[in-house]
Amino acid sequence: MKLVSFDVWNTLLDISVMLDELAVSIAKIGGICIIDVVDAIMTARNEVKRRRRNLEGDPDRALEESIELLADILDVRPEVVRRATAMAVLNVEEGIVIPGAEEALRGVKEMGMKVSVTGNVMFWPGSYTRLLLERFGLLRYVDVTFFSDEVRAYKPMREMFEMPLREFGVKAGEAMHVGDTYAEDFEGAINAGMWAAWINPDAKEIRKRGERGFEIPSVDRVVDVLKSIG
Repeated sequence: MKLVSFDVWNTLLDISVMLDELAVSIAKIGGICIIDVVDAIMTARNEVKRRRRNLEGDPDRALEESIELLADILDVRPEVVRRATAMAVLNVEEGIVIPGAEEALRGVKEMGMKVSVTGNVMFWPGSYTRLLLERFGLLRYVDVTFFSDEVRAYKPMREMFEMPLREFGVKAGEAMHVGDTYAEDFEGAINAGMWAAWINPDAKEIRKRGERGFEIPSVDRVVDVLKSIG
């Protein structure tokens, strides 16, 4: 194995922590009941995920579509959502880092492999996510990052998984993608010819799934998987 690609949200960073901070920020800026904001965020998030799972979203507007959808549901200007995401990034605390995330990244680097971050975006740009990864000390282990709004593709599109392969001249069979979403991360990577590790917190142990797939209970267990396959 020469390359490991990591998803971001609920793989390295906790999306619930960020969304809670986003809800508070929108409520403050827009003067909206926070319960209504939380409901709107969940509704918009589920719809965006449905569209992407079915490859219905426009890759060129991956970020704009989600912002506009949330703004429409809340009946506010998109600028309110944009400002709230900036506020959330400034205010979020270190509890956003997933336990075991740093250990996983460091472990992969110590094995001599290249590390990429391959992430979709929703409500805030990839540059904000990159800032958070830097702020909390994770980016030091990462060689390159790819975010949907910057590369005009999104998972589970094959193009998204092929970008880190091209970057380092690595074959699909020499790379693994790690993520928490079965359709976007696991199936997307497998369909691109890569190895894949699906993070399932309900799993009690590492389990093989197909020829090139694994189910793992936490992100740090990817190091054990890599050692097992050589």
